Amino acid sequence: MIYSVIPAKGQRSASRNLPVALHGQTLAGTVLRMHAQTDARPHWQIWAIAGPAILANSSAPLVGLVDTWAIGHLSSPVYLAAVGLGSIIFNYLLWAFGFLRMGTTGLIAQARGRDDQAGLVATALRSCGLALAFALGLLLMQEWLLVLSLRVMAPPQDVAQVTADYFHIRIWAAPATLLNYAITGVLFGLARVKSILWLQLLLNVSNGLLNVFFVIGLHMGVPGVAWGTLIAQYATAIASIWVLLRLLDHDVLLQNLRNASTWRIAQFGQLISVNGFIFLRTILLMTALALIMRHAGGMGDVAMAASHVAMQFLLLMSLGLDGFAHAAVALAGAAWGQAQRMAFRRWVFLTGLWALVASLVYATLFWLGGNALTALLTDLPSVRAVVSTLMPLMVLLPLVSVWCFQFDGVFIGATAGAAMMGTMAIAFAVYLLVLNPMTEAWGITGLWGAVLVFMATRGLAQAAWYPFLEKRLARIQGSLAPVP
Repeated sequence: MIYSVIPAKGQRSASRNLPVALHGQTLAGTVLRMHAQTDARPHWQIWAIAGPAILANSSAPLVGLVDTWAIGHLSSPVYLAAVGLGSIIFNYLLWAFGFLRMGTTGLIAQARGRDDQAGLVATALRSCGLALAFALGLLLMQEWLLVLSLRVMAPPQDVAQVTADYFHIRIWAAPATLLNYAITGVLFGLARVKSILWLQLLLNVSNGLLNVFFVIGLHMGVPGVAWGTLIAQYATAIASIWVLLRLLDHDVLLQNLRNASTWRIAQFGQLISVNGFIFLRTILLMTALALIMRHAGGMGDVAMAASHVAMQFLLLMSLGLDGFAHAAVALAGAAWGQAQRMAFRRWVFLTGLWALVASLVYATLFWLGGNALTALLTDLPSVRAVVSTLMPLMVLLPLVSVWCFQFDGVFIGATAGAAMMGTMAIAFAVYLLVLNPMTEAWGITGLWGAVLVFMATRGLAQAAWYPFLEKRLARIQGSLAPVP
């Protein structure tokens, strides 16, 4: 089932008379200006969102590169393996709540498209409330989560001890991290990409500088990386709240805060239903990525460290391609909210075209400079040698993966959470079928080959489902057509 947020009959006209929700402009005016620009300069419209998003997103893996560089030059691969394992654990724990960003973005974009100002503000408040509630749960269950994570990943004992030190510090960044997810979702839905750019730069530049200061300057080792991340997340959360307060009209915000219906459990239904499917989809995705480190750990410290380096290529590529996925969310999502099928299809095609170009650029960069990047990240000869054998797969990775990332943006814009979960489940099942045989046959090369199979299957499954999205939108458009 695909969830839409087209208002019920009788609600649509009422939403037009709601008070202004943004300083200095109405949402209707924003939408009309965007529609006018769509016909004249669609590629500019895409890049106005994707360009800053790529810069913002690409700064995140740069922090991972800085961490890998700082830890990768310590005396033992144990430290690099521990940071890699710790990153996987927190990716699993925190990115599982990435639906706070993705689900919020789709709902906000659709609310913007139909000028539902009160619904927009209420969705933003509910998303932030859910973020803090989930973070509290993570803090209360932190010891159980650590034990479970180490048992599932089964790292060598020396790696597990260093990872535990990292975990006990970084877990306290959870409230700030999840709140940042929610606010970023609101800003993406409003196409306020420049604000996101500055916030992401604040987060990632401060994180990188603090990590270098703690690890290299103060010789704190792996705990220094955790402290740098914690401080940077809280600094960015404070700045994000400030941006949101400046963007939203205070009267409308206070009205929704005081309105009891904003906080009724029933009113969270749509946000939870859409986010619930995205949550399950994200769990499958993070499990797939976690299995990389688990299987690599069975091959020893060097293979585990090499897989962590390879993960930097995956992260760098994926967050860059997500820029055009974000453009699809904002632009195709607004078209969906307006029930404009042809505009929706056009934005899907144009953003997908630019995503393909970006994947070719990434593949070329990895082909020309992949080994040089590996040498920059670590001076351990054994780790460099293993990553070098994986480089052909790293070159293929963006070309194979581009479609699953792009369709994620399309599906989020359509708030098609159930379809996202279903297609991810298909890809995950195929991944499990090929993972062990390929790893046993070709070692770490087979392991990363299975990752490519997983990414390719995701894209194919989503492409097969896409016509059903258009049929759904056509029915919505038909139901809103005037009766002669």
